[in-house]
Amino acid sequence: MKALFGGSFNPVHIGHLVIARDVLESFNFSEIIFVPAKIQPLKGKLSIPSKIRLELLNLAVKEIPYFKVWNYEIKKEGISYTVDTLKAFKEKGKQTPVFIMGGDSFLTFPKWKDPVKILETAKIIVIKRPGYNIKAEEILRQLNIKKRIRRGTLRESNDINSADIFIMDGRLIEISSTEIRKRLKEGKDIRFLVPDACAEKLKEIRKNLHLL
Repeated sequence: MKALFGGSFNPVHIGHLVIARDVLESFNFSEIIFVPAKIQPLKGKLSIPSKIRLELLNLAVKEIPYFKVWNYEIKKEGISYTVDTLKAFKEKGKQTPVFIMGGDSFLTFPKWKDPVKILETAKIIVIKRPGYNIKAEEILRQLNIKKRIRRGTLRESNDINSADIFIMDGRLIEISSTEIRKRLKEGKDIRFLVPDACAEKLKEIRKNLHLL
């Protein structure tokens, strides 16, 4: 079984890759498919162009057989809506979609396009920082929908069929795309924060600071 990992990946970093591997092993998926957004509804145009973010993702997963990149949202014109991506994946893959998102994204979930439809279409894995409380029940009350919720960690074995929404403690990895862009602007070293191949590519475009 495969799972989709959506996000801006602006740029992709080591934290994204570690979380993806933890999810794959914890739920025994065969693949994690990264789906970079072109234009996010709640963020607008992203600072690193979609073409470069896609190239960086491809570089990051090139040597990892259980990671893939799907450029559906970048090829598609206009704003990237998860509900449309899940529908396309279901039609293509003939399986119930599983969608991975960060805890910060889930907090804004009621503002997404057709959130109820998303929950009716896919199973959701929410990765939160240890010690943070995500009130999934309250979000479901706002949406007036009932779903099975399970909480756990990615260091244990989890059954994707045992719930509809999984709130999972991820590793405490203090890396952010914002920090990486800031370090690039300041001319600081970004090694150990992003894959080596991505660090080289980002250094190439560092002179075009208006992109970052």
